[in-house]
Amino acid sequence: MNNPTDSPKFRPFMLKVAIMGGVLLLVALVLKLAGVHYNDALLTVGFGTLAIVAFLLGKIFPQPIKGLDTDSPHLLNIWQFTMRLTGYALAVALIGLLFVLQHWHGGKMMLYAGVLSLLVCLGSWLYYVIQRNK
Repeated sequence: MNNPTDSPKFRPFMLKVAIMGGVLLLVALVLKLAGVHYNDALLTVGFGTLAIVAFLLGKIFPQPIKGLDTDSPHLLNIWQFTMRLTGYALAVALIGLLFVLQHWHGGKMMLYAGVLSLLVCLGSWLYYVIQRNK
């Protein structure tokens, strides 16, 4: 067990971190909508946590999972590309959304890049499903 992501405790830990980031993000958004000042740190930590989790999931989960047809290297390559791109695109979109909400420069460009990448991911997912069901 050289890879720490193979540990049975890793996925529940990542789920807890993602839930914590989501709760922080929701609290920060409610405070922002309520007009409370100085909630920028909560907003940054919440979006940052979710972006890190999305990036790590894109880095870690391209490995084959149960039920995946590993006999076809073509389908395996599509799966790995799609999972990596999905994680990276989610991370870029989340950071872009943070930049837009904070009115920082470059937010719209990152948000557009993340959303366009997610559209590519959707196309890749559809291609994978069609090829797998043939």
